[in-house]
Amino acid sequence: MDGTAKKPAAAEAASAAKGTLQVMTAYRLQDGHVVYLADDGTWTEWIEEARLASTKEAADALTAAAKAASDANQIFETYLIDVTTSGGRTWPVTMREVMRAQGPTIHPQFGKQAERETRGLIVTSHAVAKKTERGERRENREG
Repeated sequence: MDGTAKKPAAAEAASAAKGTLQVMTAYRLQDGHVVYLADDGTWTEWIEEARLASTKEAADALTAAAKAASDANQIFETYLIDVTTSGGRTWPVTMREVMRAQGPTIHPQFGKQAERETRGLIVTSHAVAKKTERGERRENREG
């Protein structure tokens, strides 16, 4: 909980060098929620709003911004995660990060899933269902 990166710097650099997309993630110190570094430099709970890094230089910039926020006691346990994009959506590559992004799986009505529904999205695994005007769910398989 000292704000140090979980992945070794060499592993992060290798991911960035391969052309993998990455985002910076952390936990917000105020409430412990999973957050992602956004384009405007703030921390958001929504991975869709995260700043994408496709080069080593961009990943280094995310790391520097995260270190500054960690030093300011805004966030802790910062690290880069690999993501992919599909259909205009950003998805974590690993199951652990999918679960962190979506929230608790036992009672989804109390977690981020409930908030996503109020935003017009229902997310399960890698499927996105948009609500139609009649309240029906139309599924789009992505990923």
